[in-house]
Amino acid sequence: MSHPPSILPSDEKLLGILAFQFRGTRNGAARDEIAKNYADAVDRLIRGGNWKELPALEDELPDECMPESFFQYWGIR
Repeated sequence: MSHPPSILPSDEKLLGILAFQFRGTRNGAARDEIAKNYADAVDRLIRGGNWKELPALEDELPDECMPESFFQYWGIR
């Protein structure tokens, strides 16, 4: 029996979607929730061990909103 294709984006694609949503709102509570979801996706990518490519700048949140684990993983700080 075959299963229908997943409609959920990969975590790497999700980063871009969340960054777009973040830039599209000025609501602080909404931005906090988006940043939390972004951090969760980053953590899943790190735990998965298959994150090979640094996201494009447009797929990142502002530095002050990025999870610290992102910077540690990529050796940026």
